[in-house]
Amino acid sequence: MKIIHLVSNKSWGGGEQYVLDLAREQRRHGHEVAIVSRRVEAVAGRFASEGFPVVTMPLKGTIDIISPLQLSRCIAKAGNAVIHVHNFKDAIVATRARSLSGNNGIRIILTRHLVKAAGRSRHYTSLYRQIDAMIFVSRLAMDEFLSSRPDVNTDSMTVIHNGVAIPEVSPAPTAGKDTLTVMYHGRISHEKGIDTLINALSLVKELPLKAVIAGTGKPEYVATLRRQAALAGVDDIIEWAGHVDDIHPLIAAADIGVAPSRARESFGLATVEYMAHGKPVITTSNGAQREYITDGVDGLLVAPDSPEQIAGAIRQLVADRDLMERIGTAARATALERLSFERFYREIMGVYQKIL
Repeated sequence: MKIIHLVSNKSWGGGEQYVLDLAREQRRHGHEVAIVSRRVEAVAGRFASEGFPVVTMPLKGTIDIISPLQLSRCIAKAGNAVIHVHNFKDAIVATRARSLSGNNGIRIILTRHLVKAAGRSRHYTSLYRQIDAMIFVSRLAMDEFLSSRPDVNTDSMTVIHNGVAIPEVSPAPTAGKDTLTVMYHGRISHEKGIDTLINALSLVKELPLKAVIAGTGKPEYVATLRRQAALAGVDDIIEWAGHVDDIHPLIAAADIGVAPSRARESFGLATVEYMAHGKPVITTSNGAQREYITDGVDGLLVAPDSPEQIAGAIRQLVADRDLMERIGTAARATALERLSFERFYREIMGVYQKIL
């Protein structure tokens, strides 16, 4: 099968990792996979370093007349193929390119990674009708999309929770450790709530803790957070790891994961990565995390923007190492049984095969 992923974001995040993991598995199963992205080294360069053919285009949505022309030339003689897009802006490029190419064997799939109501204009209604299948990464994402009552064929829609490759190594034990490591990884931006985590750390200074914050963001915002940590008196316990190509060794070495997003997460890939490693994770309850985490069983759910609740959850885990182990073990079981990458890939490819 020929597959083209369109990836137009200017930075690397959960959506881009979603595409990379899926593209790797598709290639491993013998499919012909190519990437179309903007000329952004953090994205195009990452896919190229993995050996994927990468074509760069403007990918600017409605105002873009160049990308549909370029893409139409790429697909004109491709025969049956799937273009997989990850936002509606790229869907505009893909549908226009298909029309220009004259290739009726092209199918377009969209994965919705946002929690946002659908547009209801004639422009959007026309676009929805041209997309062959829509995949939502959570029930929350699909329900919010449908909340505006768009004119859309719901038969073309399905929910497929993300999956992560389950590490084969055994979770590192926390028993006997004098100092425990609390970890956050992901994009460093306001909506991710790292400032809330820093405030929470300031409330548990008496505990034997260190923290790792891995990821990148705008330099001025990272500098603001580091000043906040200094004023809160916790700068000496925080390691700012920056961008990490392979995050799994850091997760394996950590003891507690924290995903304190104030935004409504459409899924929460980082949360599941901690679970897959057998780590108890503290995360906010305002997003799709509630669809796969049972509070107190395989994770701890807290209110967004509440350093007090995060601090309380950290204290609870540090004080009770048995509880920490039980939640971590249950989290790994949930990841294995419900959120495995094998299940995710099988369901995704079932959508591909259904529309071809």
